[in-house]
Amino acid sequence: MAFRQVQQQVTQQKLALSQAMRTSLNLLQMDPGEISAKIAAEARRNPFLRIRSGHGSSGRAADTYDQLAQSESAAQMLLRQIGLIRLGQDEARLARDLVYCLDRRGFLTDSPDKLCRYLSVDEGTLRTTVARLQSSVEPTGVFARSLPECFELQLVERNRFDPVIAKLLDHLDLLAARDVDAICALCEVDREDAVEMLDDIRALNPAPLCILEREADPLRGPDLIFRLDAGREITVSLNPEALPDMQVDDPFFSHLRGTEPDGAALRYYKDCHGSAAALVAALEKRANTLLRIGGHIAGVQKRFLITGRPSDRAASTMEGTAQALGLHKSTISRAMAGCLVQSPHGILPAETFFVRPFNAQSSNRTREQILKRLDLLIRTEDKAKPLSDQSLARLMGSGNMVISRRTVAKYRAALGHPGASGRRMRSGGPKGKRPGLDRVI
Repeated sequence: MAFRQVQQQVTQQKLALSQAMRTSLNLLQMDPGEISAKIAAEARRNPFLRIRSGHGSSGRAADTYDQLAQSESAAQMLLRQIGLIRLGQDEARLARDLVYCLDRRGFLTDSPDKLCRYLSVDEGTLRTTVARLQSSVEPTGVFARSLPECFELQLVERNRFDPVIAKLLDHLDLLAARDVDAICALCEVDREDAVEMLDDIRALNPAPLCILEREADPLRGPDLIFRLDAGREITVSLNPEALPDMQVDDPFFSHLRGTEPDGAALRYYKDCHGSAAALVAALEKRANTLLRIGGHIAGVQKRFLITGRPSDRAASTMEGTAQALGLHKSTISRAMAGCLVQSPHGILPAETFFVRPFNAQSSNRTREQILKRLDLLIRTEDKAKPLSDQSLARLMGSGNMVISRRTVAKYRAALGHPGASGRRMRSGGPKGKRPGLDRVI
């Protein structure tokens, strides 16, 4: 048997989603509560995501690091904690001096030799004091000398640090690339363990001093606001309080690019910066999508928004809205899930504005409109010659409300009206009694 080696060259095209596209698609699949949780989780771990208080929050969101630095509240917070630690006089002085040696992340980036010369202390005392501060001061990770050490301190606190994950901390570039196969090969673990370690580390805070209490408050209030102006026109706007005002801290990232000597750590920070930018852009895109949908709803449901009567709602579906806006139906469905609308008649769920048509023949009519028209025909008929169900069906059809005789009989009974013979008998004698609606239409 002969073997022959053959070399072939194949060209393939693959569609790859960018980080921004993935984030945008994920957000469109979340309801407002899930988006709030996403923002809170990202804000806790991402030093480049700035959430300004007073926008979509009750004012309890943490200020940015720049504001903290100006008021020295970050340093005061650390000094207050150091004052609670039982230290000798020289160690306490050294600990207080070390607070002012931290960079914006909370790291000690100067070499031990340089710190010893600057603070007039021996290396053993410096090493002991720094270790004491690392184990006693919050947030965990402050006083670390590098990004891997910062992650190690946080993992130890969570009881997640072991020799396998320690090996991964020396290759932060694999974390930034989310290269699960390379992590499996490096740490000699299966994919499940690799993904678990990846999630554990990516949930940590790479700049602990920048994010002290940065929490995103849950989304409250309506997402869209419909207003009726003096000319009886509907204006649509986004609720500025529905989401926090978020920005990407580009100056901080530029500062790190010029000062971080560890290339792997810098690649990790670059990934964090990209995640922050993608989240902000995706939220803006989602807001624009909501505004487009709101504009379409305002046009279709203008009469209902003016009167507030359910019977004035026009037939409208998410599929029709998607076709009108050039979007996918799932995009409309997810964007409207949990969405609240402030209308001239109160706050309503977005689903209120989507009403299925009565049937294919009456695609522009709703069930409420069919019931209202049927009730009106019966109440205004000649009492001496009540209309039969077949006649009612014919009259309904002439008004572009195609309905079968059997459906007329079912809806007539639901409205509390007897058949034609029953209506003639009840209207012909003193014992007659006018039927009434069983419910408000």
